[in-house]
Amino acid sequence: MWPMKKTRKGNCGGETFGQRLARFRKTKGLTQGELGAAIGVSIRALSAYERDECEPSIELLAALGNQLGVSVDELLGTLKETSRILINPRWAKRFKQIEFLSGRKQQAIMQVIDMALKSAM
Repeated sequence: MWPMKKTRKGNCGGETFGQRLARFRKTKGLTQGELGAAIGVSIRALSAYERDECEPSIELLAALGNQLGVSVDELLGTLKETSRILINPRWAKRFKQIEFLSGRKQQAIMQVIDMALKSAM
């Protein structure tokens, strides 16, 4: 089918397609059932993709990317993720709200976050 970039375990920490798919899904906070329902496949099929037992079609790759907020290149492992930060949707919503605040208010929020992180470590 399409050229999956498979990497065996223990090979410098590389991921298989299935491992990347599962990681992106979990980062978005979705279950296999939720993601499967959103793209029209069964939990069984999605589980098989994540276990690298079979490969989704090109059309399904696009649907997976759209639902997970990543490109097909990222799913296939052909594009480095250095420019993308995966973030919990609840945090993303809050960051969007902070973007519209004045610089002074943003700075105050940053100080609070910095203090909270310091005390948590």
